[in-house]
Amino acid sequence: MTDNLNDTEGRNPAEDLALIRQMMEAGRDKVAVSGIHFILWGFLLTVAFFLQYLSVHHYIPQMMVGIWAPIFIIGWGIEFWIARRCPPVTRTSNPAVVAHSSSWTVVGLTTLIYFGLSVATDTFDPKTITVLSAGLMGGAYWVTSAVTGVRWLKYTALGWWAVLAYATTLKVYDGEMLLVMAASSALLLTLPGFVMRRLYNTEE
Repeated sequence: MTDNLNDTEGRNPAEDLALIRQMMEAGRDKVAVSGIHFILWGFLLTVAFFLQYLSVHHYIPQMMVGIWAPIFIIGWGIEFWIARRCPPVTRTSNPAVVAHSSSWTVVGLTTLIYFGLSVATDTFDPKTITVLSAGLMGGAYWVTSAVTGVRWLKYTALGWWAVLAYATTLKVYDGEMLLVMAASSALLLTLPGFVMRRLYNTEE
């Protein structure tokens, strides 16, 4: 039986090049649309980190699950709603699209799993989840940049890795880091989302 993935007979280099170009263009279209996801999560995380800061300093009642559980529910609920309304043309097995969307799914699921299990087992460590999430988001941005050709996204990846490095070197991890994370969410998620959304609208 012939492996279709390795069967190149009957195709010429021009057809292969056209296929690759089509894959990459589809990836660019998808990432432009997905700017809305960066805006969504950037806004939600900025609000959550700031509320957590107020909670830690007793400006509002102390709570963690009471802040983050609704954020996760709202975020994933809106993601599900967006997916349901997504036009069929963007639902594709295109490798560039899959790489982009899968990398961000990994960020969300890994963070959610750690948060849920650590809270349930009373092993939650704010420094660990900061380092984990910052590293994953940096990696996801790098993948998105690589598969779409949007080069400046690599600087956003470097920004998240700088947050990772800063958090790692802190010997005293206090509530002020929550403000750093709030600012990082606004600058490294929401802002890139608006820029990408604007680029997409310009190209339409």
